[in-house]
Amino acid sequence: MTLMNSVRVAWPSRDAGRGAASARGSRRPVAQALERLSRTAQTDIPRAFDPMRRASKMLREWNDIIGETFVGCVVEAAERRFNGELWSCRISAMNLVHIRAQRSRVERWVNDGPRTQSGSVLLHLQAAGQSISHQRGQCATLEPGDGVLCDPDHSYTTNYPAAHEVFIIELPVIDIVAREPGFDLERFAGRKVEQRRSQLLLNFLRTAWLQRDCLDDDPDWRDCVSRTSLDLAMRAISKAGGHDVVGGSAELRRAVIVHIQQNLLDSGLRTSSIARALNVSPRSVQNVFEGGNTTTSGYILQQRLARAAERLVREPGRQSITGLAYDCGFSDSAYFSRCFSRHYGVAPRDYRRHGQTSPVASAVFPE
Repeated sequence: MTLMNSVRVAWPSRDAGRGAASARGSRRPVAQALERLSRTAQTDIPRAFDPMRRASKMLREWNDIIGETFVGCVVEAAERRFNGELWSCRISAMNLVHIRAQRSRVERWVNDGPRTQSGSVLLHLQAAGQSISHQRGQCATLEPGDGVLCDPDHSYTTNYPAAHEVFIIELPVIDIVAREPGFDLERFAGRKVEQRRSQLLLNFLRTAWLQRDCLDDDPDWRDCVSRTSLDLAMRAISKAGGHDVVGGSAELRRAVIVHIQQNLLDSGLRTSSIARALNVSPRSVQNVFEGGNTTTSGYILQQRLARAAERLVREPGRQSITGLAYDCGFSDSAYFSRCFSRHYGVAPRDYRRHGQTSPVASAVFPE
């Protein structure tokens, strides 16, 4: 569905020269709809609880927020004034984004494509309102409780015909492949996941979000919630399109992943060493990661960075950044710092300094 007389505003790195149509209609119906949504949604969140919360009153502001969170996205709406709220946090390897916004249309990579592959998959969970998603020839209409898989590296559109609320989960494809070796994002992008599973995952996320205060002082409980969130997301994804996504050379895939996890701190870990240890060809090892839109070195780097981030939070001030880099398998501390900053958006020292109170670093959900 295309919004008539819509305002189209690009995020900063796209064409910022497009003109915006004059705002039409009253903002009162929109404000009333969002107010009703806030009253009835089960995930009501205090307004000032979280430094990661971002809100907009104008469409251009909303495009900046969405464009920074989901690179390549453009939002269209019927008015210049636009009410939207976005929260984000990190749960281990999983990014979680919670959005409330008014009627709009979202497009991604419509006129171009990403310069590099993200190696990720998105799971959109509809919490309130409705959406219609199009990708790879698939069309999925989502009602509350439904979920759909999206490939963030290929074009897609999502229409929201009214005020809405969604949870969006981002996971590395290679982590899914490690558990479900036959997962094929190209095949399942644009398909709905099995509804009972998406509903269970959504309900769990809602409850955990509402009860986030109890996670602050109990790391064991927080880790339990993190693992459960990841497991439920994996199982929901495994039923995309109503089909199990397992199969293929499962034994080799699992062997490769296990070997990497057991030898992650070895700075000499690479495709050739893995192939020798498992008595297979280097090409066989590479094939394992091609299915996940990444490479052997890319996966190893991601796992080492995750290990380093965890230690920065759990062992603040216990070791120098250089020592930590070497302990996590890096042979160059400067290279480690550059990779860490690129991946997490902050330098290792800043991550450590704010880690225990930062929702990105240590909390399962924002404080």
